[in-house]
Amino acid sequence: MLADHAAPLPDEDFLATDESMRRFVAEHVSPHASAAVRLRQLLAAVMGKGGVGVAYGAQTHTAAEAFHRREANCLSFTAMFVALAREAGLDAQFQEVDIPPEWTRSGDSFVLNRHVDVLVRDSPGHERVVDFDIEDFRPSYDRRPIADRRALAHYYNNLGVERMQQGSTVDALRHFRKAIEEDESFTPAWVNLGSLYQRGGHVRWAISAWRHVLDISPGETVALSSLERAYRALGRPDLADEYRSRIERHRLGNPYFRYILARQAFSQQDYDTAIGHLRYATREKPAEERFAALLGLSYLRRGEAAAAERWLARAARLSGDENLSQNVVSGRQPGEDGAQEPEHTRQYVRIPSTARPRITSAQQF
Repeated sequence: MLADHAAPLPDEDFLATDESMRRFVAEHVSPHASAAVRLRQLLAAVMGKGGVGVAYGAQTHTAAEAFHRREANCLSFTAMFVALAREAGLDAQFQEVDIPPEWTRSGDSFVLNRHVDVLVRDSPGHERVVDFDIEDFRPSYDRRPIADRRALAHYYNNLGVERMQQGSTVDALRHFRKAIEEDESFTPAWVNLGSLYQRGGHVRWAISAWRHVLDISPGETVALSSLERAYRALGRPDLADEYRSRIERHRLGNPYFRYILARQAFSQQDYDTAIGHLRYATREKPAEERFAALLGLSYLRRGEAAAAERWLARAARLSGDENLSQNVVSGRQPGEDGAQEPEHTRQYVRIPSTARPRITSAQQF
């Protein structure tokens, strides 16, 4: 049996610093400076000429490995910065960011990209977010600080996905189980465990894992979709259709999915439908400038100048981009076809790199 060969993994401190990392902090950060100054010094050391200079790499590493290899993915970048920041005496922790769903294909799987960044409290009541150049990052995205054990669950889960894609079934199983041991509520590990079971022909085990995901998070679309596919393959269209209905209801409740539908309707000149989707999206995400901008343009195309002006002005105010209204009227959305990206406020620090979000959930294709 698959489970019989999966010996538990030993504990690993993926945030541990070594002598070189401690020396790096000591050389670049003044120990007696204020927290705000120490954060600026550390950022300059990581970002500046002669700094760490870490480039994007597909593999997941510990903080120390990322520091020495000068190569890491998003999670490893974040772990490295958290470790260095804490060595500098800063109050730094991991933070999950709810980016819009982004699927890519890898071999025989679709993978869902997720994201983490760093939250630093550099003075009483003041926080800064250090984000490693995630594409299209916006302050309007929901974020939540997480404990180190949940970050460690991300780490083991990432390694499990990498092992699964390499065909190392037993090793993948060990890593998914370790992720769940660190945080039993970490749904990506349960989703991936189900995918691993399905690949091994253990469909009932897979279904059990995915149904457990829904006990934790009833709207988890990866688990819902996996269950639909599994029951359809088992000849249970009644159950498959039930999960398909749940998927559609959940998607229609997602403002980013409604934004996608609105863009499709807009491209078909169906402005009434676009406006309907966007009104819902802006109620759910009032600080999302893209929603306001497209809503303004939709009103403009429908001939409602006053409503268009109101929503375009709101979009410009949210983005801080004086050219946004002009870009939208010309048919360009922020970040597309040369349109300017909105500037972020000072509390958001983006470190230039080629880092990309790391896979945390996989669905068998």
